[in-house]
Parts: sequence; C-alpha cells; structure tokens
Amino acid sequence: MREAGNSVPRVRRNDWSSVVVPDLDGWRPSRTVSVVVPAFDCQRTLDLTLASLSRQTYPADLLEVVVADDGSDPPLTLPAIRPPGTRLVRVGEDGETGWGRAAALRCGVAHSNGEILHWLDADMVVFPEHIAAQVRWQHVLPYAVTLGYKRFVDPDTHGPWPSADTVAQVLDRGAAADLFGGSAGEPHTYVERYVNQTDQLRLADHHVFKIHVGATAALRRELYEAAGGFDAQLRLGEDTEFGYRLAQAGAVFVPEPAARSWHLGRTHVMRAREQIARWNRPFFADRIPYPRNWRKVGGTSWSVPLAEVVMTVGDEPLERVRAAVDSALRGTEQDIRVTLVGPWDQLDDTRVRVLTDPLRDLRLIAATYRGEPRVRLATDEPATVFPAPYRLDLSARYGLAPDAVRRLIDLADRHQTGVIRVDPPGTPVTLWRTAAVGRTRWVRHPDEPLVDAVSSVAGHQDVTAEAVGVLDLARFDPADLANGMPRPPRRGRAPAALAPTTVEVAGVRSLAKATVAVAWMAGRRARATLRGR
Repeated sequence: MREAGNSVPRVRRNDWSSVVVPDLDGWRPSRTVSVVVPAFDCQRTLDLTLASLSRQTYPADLLEVVVADDGSDPPLTLPAIRPPGTRLVRVGEDGETGWGRAAALRCGVAHSNGEILHWLDADMVVFPEHIAAQVRWQHVLPYAVTLGYKRFVDPDTHGPWPSADTVAQVLDRGAAADLFGGSAGEPHTYVERYVNQTDQLRLADHHVFKIHVGATAALRRELYEAAGGFDAQLRLGEDTEFGYRLAQAGAVFVPEPAARSWHLGRTHVMRAREQIARWNRPFFADRIPYPRNWRKVGGTSWSVPLAEVVMTVGDEPLERVRAAVDSALRGTEQDIRVTLVGPWDQLDDTRVRVLTDPLRDLRLIAATYRGEPRVRLATDEPATVFPAPYRLDLSARYGLAPDAVRRLIDLADRHQTGVIRVDPPGTPVTLWRTAAVGRTRWVRHPDEPLVDAVSSVAGHQDVTAEAVGVLDLARFDPADLANGMPRPPRRGRAPAALAPTTVEVAGVRSLAKATVAVAWMAGRRARATLRGR
C-alpha cells in the first residue's frame, strides 16, 4: 500500500541527498523482496548466481528468488546451492506471450510476491550485502530505483570461473574480493563515467533514465506497476525503454556503490555495440522522445509524442477551435498530439435540422479532425498523458505562434522545470512535465494543489504570453478566423545597432578588406532581421 504523502521524503529532481537510509550494520529490514532472475541457456552461470544469492545478509524469511526460464534447451534446473525460497517458472507455461529478457522479467514478476522487486541477470555473482544495500532505499523512498555496481571478469583474462561450491565457501569466509584471483575486474565505464560526471546522479537531467542499463536494479512493486512493467515486444534495449517510463512515473535513480557484484563475461552490448545500436534505434525512436536526434529520420508520427496538447472544446465555435488546434499542429514542433475533449458521445444519427442543430459546431469540429492521426477525440479529460514527457493544457480560445511549443519545451528542459505557466494569472495555458506530475503521486498531500506539489519537486516558471507567443483568439470574430489564426506580433527583433551599416576605408589597399567587411555586416543584419521575424 502506498504511504501517505506527508510521510514520504520529497526529492527535488534527481537530487537524493536529503534522503537518509539505514546503515547496513545492525539494520532490521521489514519488507519482502523478490529477486527475479531472467535466464536462457545459462545453467553454468545460473548456478553461480544462485550460490551467491544463498549467502545474502538479507533475512531469508523476507527473500524469495524467482528464476524465469526463457525457453532454454535443455530446460534449466535449480542447483543444490540456492536460497531456500527459490522457484523456477517457465515463460509461456501460464499463457504469457513473447520471448527475450523483457518477457522473462514480466513472467517472473507475475509469479512473485515481494513488496520490492530486484532483478538480477543469470550471469552475476553478488557480494553478500548486495540485496540489502539496494532495498534499504525502497524501505524509505517508494519511488527510488537503485542501481548496483558491477565489475566485469572474463575467464581468458581473470582466470577460470569458480564452481558453485567455491563461491559459497569464499563468501562464507568473507572473501568475495578473492573470487577471481584478487582481480579488480573491469568497470562499466559508460555508466560509472556518467554517474561521476553528475555527482552520483544528483545533478542528472531528464536523460537520467539512460543509466538504467543493467543487470542489477531494485524498485517497489507499486512503481513497477505505475510504469507499466517491461515491454515484452522488445527483444533488446528493454531496460532503457523501461527506465524511460520509470522516469515519467516519477522515479528517482540512485547509484548504490555498496551493492557490489561480478559480471561473468562481457555484456551483449560490449560484444556487438554497433549492431545493437542499429537494432534499437527504430524501437527507441518510436517509444522514447529523448534524445531528440533519434527522430531526425524515419516517420513523422510516433507512438509516444514529445508533448500532448489537451484542449476542451466547450461552447467555442468551429473557427476558433480550428484556429487553436491548427496553431499547435502546424508549429515548428511537429512531435505533438492533440486531445480534444468534448461530448462526442452525443453525436448520434438522430434526425435533426442540420443548420439549426444545437450540436452543429461540435459536429463540424469532429468532422474536421476525425481523420487526423495526431488528433484524438475524447469525452473525458485524460488524467495523465503518460508516457509522453510533456502535457500542454491549452484553452480553445488561445492560439500559438509557430515556435511557441518548442520555446516552452526548450525552456523547461534548459531549467529542468516541472511546470510553466503563461501569465497573466488565469490564462489557461500551462506546460506540465510528466515526470514531475508522476512524482507527486508519491508525495502530494490530500488537499495540496497540484501546481504546488509539482513546484516542490521540480520547480516552476511564469512567462508572459507575448514572450512565448500565445494569442487570445477571443479578440477576433469567428468569421475573421475562417482562414486560420492571424499572424502573431513579432517578438524579440534584434536592434539595428547590433548590425552596423557603414565602414571607413583608409585607402585602396583596404578596399578589398572593406568589401569583405561590408558583406559580412550585411549578412549579419539579414540574420538579425530573420531572427526577429
């Protein structure tokens, strides 16, 4: 059950510094944990993984291990050395569809019971405190996603892998660091570099989800369900895609260096980086709007848009609604979707006088956009636009300048803002960051306004309608909007003083230089004029 908002720490953006977790020494956990191990044709390494899990410091009566066999041939079996609460399930035996790591994880989670989920790949050997070090965060912070640390060892470089008996004996002696001849192993360079560059992720921006690439991570079951679980249609890259949805659900990502482990061999990405990147890009581009360059090629409409514009039609006439919708659809930011909210269910086939029908404008609006793939007709306002990263609430009486949506999103990304409100107060144009709204699910008090809760976890900004490019369409007669929204006033024109128009010539020798200088200044003036327009 989710805790009350006033008992849950509020983390601002991804700065988890204010969260206090218990020391491992003497800590008495209270929550059940399910370790889900996706596995395929890996009996040898699975035996080592389970041997290391059998020596965890986390209480055995609070720990279960679910091994999800993803169609191994021959089928995997449970070894003698394993935690007492270990079960083996096979993907598909209960009607699950799909195959691959994502499908195995979904299957394992479905067969688990723990309050906290911890996935661990079947080629990992973990230190005894590995589970406890991560899940102590979920005891305190229900929206925390913890990431364990690992070192890569290869039999050709670091000596032969030990047996399951040896793993258990070495861990019993408290000598895990000696398992592979005392070698430190190879770090996960990309991950650790990003963690260090962002002050242990505390300064990370909205791209932080890309760090969710790993063989060991933990989170609360409620957060897993809020994010929708792993996408079983993905064959590769499922951890990155799920990390993106976790971020939109409000997750804070926490690296936990005390959760140490060995990774047996190199990862799939390390062995075939370019081929995997080529495979993943179309799937990522369709599901993840960030980074933006993923969508420079391919289609023009995606399963998950960058922003969803939510507009209530109300009693506004066709011309005003059409001008407002078109201003959003035809702006410089094309990666959007529009949800038009209205009583569309009232539009039946009952005979009416067409020209005096009280629902005449509603019918005309529906006819205008029913075939537009980027417009949805909804009878109820959506509670969330998850997993789209932004929601723009726009009244049907306001139109947008061509670059208004882009300006708002650029401003939000530059300052990592949770909500941007267009002044003057009361103007119903508001940009919401989905990740910040998702965070409030865990921390918001019952009577707390949403805007206050979002501001507390991600900040807010107020901007003027003129600065962004918002035009009040109610100032125009609907007939004046028959051909679309009027051109908005120019904003931010560069002053002419920035572009001098004359240059002194000292003599013939300077003529060539002067000609070049004049040409340069003329070009500068032209660019300034274009920017103003």
